[in-house]
Amino acid sequence: MTEGWGPLLVAALATLLLRATGLALAWRLPATHPAIAWAAAVSEAALSAWVVLALVSPGAFPVAVRLVGAGVALGTFFLTGRRLLPGMATGLAAIWVADWLLR
Repeated sequence: MTEGWGPLLVAALATLLLRATGLALAWRLPATHPAIAWAAAVSEAALSAWVVLALVSPGAFPVAVRLVGAGVALGTFFLTGRRLLPGMATGLAAIWVADWLLR
């Protein structure tokens, strides 16, 4: 495993584990239970940390390209009713397109 993929895989597995735990408990606990709120908060925090690291850490894409992707992702997130997956997918696509246009 390369050095760059390790932290991403650990964060993804931690997020999946927390979401799976939340799903397993969801049918037993009310949606307002503190354990459900905690699992959702930790899962979102892990994803947020990864996104911030992806924006500010040195990488293959210039910071300006990453900021364009973040802007597109945020706009899509709000335009689709706060749906995370479409926002992340369009943000990643915007990074690839912006990088291609600048080369």
